[in-house]
Amino acid sequence: MIYLQHGPMWKPKTEDLLDKQLVNGIIWDPREENIERINMVRKENSNYNRISNVVDLKWFYKQFPNSTMKNLESLDYFPDTIIDRNYFRDIEEVKSKVKKMVEFQEKMNVTEFLSPSLYMASFNERIIDRLFDVDDLFYEFVKKSGKEIILSLIIHESAFDNDTYMKEFIDDISNYIGKYTGVYLVIDRDNSSTIRHSFSETRLANVLKFIYSFKKMKFKVIMGYTGIESINYMAVGADIIATGWFYSLRRFNRLEKGLEEYSNMGRAKKRYLSLNLLSELTIDDNIQSIPSEQKSELYKLIFNGNSLDEEIKTQAYELIPMKNTFIQYFEGMNELNSKFDEIEEVEDKLFELENMINNAIKNVDIYNEKRQGIGSITKKHLLDYLNAIKKFKEENYI
Repeated sequence: MIYLQHGPMWKPKTEDLLDKQLVNGIIWDPREENIERINMVRKENSNYNRISNVVDLKWFYKQFPNSTMKNLESLDYFPDTIIDRNYFRDIEEVKSKVKKMVEFQEKMNVTEFLSPSLYMASFNERIIDRLFDVDDLFYEFVKKSGKEIILSLIIHESAFDNDTYMKEFIDDISNYIGKYTGVYLVIDRDNSSTIRHSFSETRLANVLKFIYSFKKMKFKVIMGYTGIESINYMAVGADIIATGWFYSLRRFNRLEKGLEEYSNMGRAKKRYLSLNLLSELTIDDNIQSIPSEQKSELYKLIFNGNSLDEEIKTQAYELIPMKNTFIQYFEGMNELNSKFDEIEEVEDKLFELENMINNAIKNVDIYNEKRQGIGSITKKHLLDYLNAIKKFKEENYI
């Protein structure tokens, strides 16, 4: 299933996607919008009530002294002081805030309760013990609700360098079997790579192992802030992929998300998600600049048969609405998701994924050969995915 990751300028985009039935749920961000307006919009449009509604409390913003809080500052479950180890010494204060988090979600009439998350830079931080204390408190407040209770985790991707600490953390999570029904995982992506969708093969292999371990514990797994790399998560059993219209809603990075001071003056480019290439192509450089004599062959290689195809073929770049590229992205992601939904066994899902990636690599090579370096497409992310899958299969005897 596909959940929508709520973000800026959300209402028209969200309602377009709901009208076209391209999302199964939404993960609300109270940092971007106040609860009164969200509830008002949901009351006016019944489409919101036919999907799952979850809220990410974003409690971890209070761990960062220079974070940009936006609407979070007005919420009564946020403490006045920075959340650190000293904060948790006041047990009554913590209980009060956790209770208010539950009440906040009740006011939003959520379909599933999401526990508060604390930011983890590694799997051996002392803050993890405090996180589990909060998770225990949260469970006591909501266990009689009759609704699913999801454990929320936000972890920097470098934590997945250490396999030993990761396994210990997984063992700790096993204590919540029978209490929590699922896990919502957000990975804070490293900002060092300039290659879109790039992911260290070692880290990705361990992320896959992480997800796979939760699935073996019978947890529902929701992956937050994901993009095309989510095909790997789907293949090892992730139940729900959460993604958004802007690239910043398809990849969580603490600088871009305002946990630290950051300024980005870049302008979003219009892109097309090609399933044959497993890449997001820039419409001007990668598609519309193709010479006339190559269009017939390369268009067959690129296009999925989505709603945007004819517009790209017939309209000037500046006349193509940005919102139409967002809709095409969700059409493509739904098509990818459905491929894995139709397959039951992880072994078969991985076999399908490897075939998809190998085919995409072949198609990227054909495209690049024809284009002779003009508007070329990288295949690094695809090679990283293949190597990560190989590592995962070897380590899990698949």
